[in-house]
Order: sequence, then structure tokens, then C-alpha cells
Amino acid sequence: MYLVTTDTQLDAVVIAPDCPEAVDDKARTTIDNAGFTWDPDIEAYTKPGQDHAEAIRMAGLLFTLGHTVWTR
Repeated sequence: MYLVTTDTQLDAVVIAPDCPEAVDDKARTTIDNAGFTWDPDIEAYTKPGQDHAEAIRMAGLLFTLGHTVWTR
């Protein structure tokens, strides 16, 4: 399961897996190819900016890969 959202404090789009096992090869490739980087301090992938359309797009991509996605 993933939480996909924008965060005003980080000024970033955030993709947070609920556990390390949630990040399979297809999800990792999709996230990496979209320009997200892993932030170990918050245990999530981030991409600078408050791009709501990007958050929605990534949530949709992860969903099509078979993952459960929460957004807010």
C-alpha cells in the first residue's frame, strides 16, 4: 500500500510505501523514472513541488500496477 500526497512542509509530492516489501521492481522503476528520490529521513520517495496533477498521475500508475493507494 502507498500513500501519495503533496506536502507543504516539504514542498514536495510524496510517495510513502507502508512497508519495504510494498516496493516491488515495477513500482520502483515507475517511481524512479518519474524523477522521485528516496528520502531515508521520512522513509518515502519525494519530488520537489506541489504538483497535485503529478500526485494523481503517480497514484494512478501505482494502482494500475496492482497496488492499493491512499491519497489525501
